[in-house]
Amino acid sequence: MPRESFQEFRQIIQGKKLEKRKKKKDWWHSIFTFFSRYITWILVRTRINANFITITGLIIALLGLVFIGIGNNLFIIIGFILLYIYYISDEVDGEVARYKKQTSLQGVYYDEIAHLFFQGWFFFTFGYSLYRINSEFLYIILGIIATFFLLGIRIIRKIATVAAPKSNLKHLIEEKNVKDGNETETKKSFFGIIKGIALNLTNAFSHTHIITTIFFIGYLLYINFGLNQILNLIMIGYVIFMLFVFLTFMIIKSRTIEKDVIKVLQSLN
Repeated sequence: MPRESFQEFRQIIQGKKLEKRKKKKDWWHSIFTFFSRYITWILVRTRINANFITITGLIIALLGLVFIGIGNNLFIIIGFILLYIYYISDEVDGEVARYKKQTSLQGVYYDEIAHLFFQGWFFFTFGYSLYRINSEFLYIILGIIATFFLLGIRIIRKIATVAAPKSNLKHLIEEKNVKDGNETETKKSFFGIIKGIALNLTNAFSHTHIITTIFFIGYLLYINFGLNQILNLIMIGYVIFMLFVFLTFMIIKSRTIEKDVIKVLQSLN
């Protein structure tokens, strides 16, 4: 049961993670971490553990996808609400684990499996829903293609973690530390700032949190005004966009794999 002040409690459960996200400019998580801290404040007073929250969150997420895929207008809205509850629970499980010191490899495994299951059905659900609206099988195919790109991006992001144990780069860590220590700060060029903003927006709009919100807006326009064309354009647009992100990540990671592996090895020391 928390004995510290709420600010101290927040620092324990979110401090380090928020700092990392601030560096990465992962701003789209902010609204979910705002709500999650209060839910975690309540849950740490119970016997509920992090793994239970992870599994429950996955069930909620899959139920939300089912509602969106095969439900009527009311169930579609409920489905999106369930997805947002899942996104909050995805923050809560880690916060509970950090506070109760329940972080474990098993917990990481459950979390990764939950993300894999969710992302594996994410775009397919929207594709199937649009198939039911338009009676065109094309949207199921587009959902499958978008799912491939979404999972592909996930794999590419984690390549450095997989490659680190197989690499022979440990001897470069010390050299990199020396090099970094001798480097002086330089002002970012205008092009560098624009590039950073572009990469951040690309990363954000390929994340399921933002994708969910865009589709939710599309469904609200369809439900209230019958504008299914906007939903169709969102689906087609996202297939093209995810292809672009997938290829971009492939190129970028092929050029930074050594640097990324060194960062992973440094974090293990």
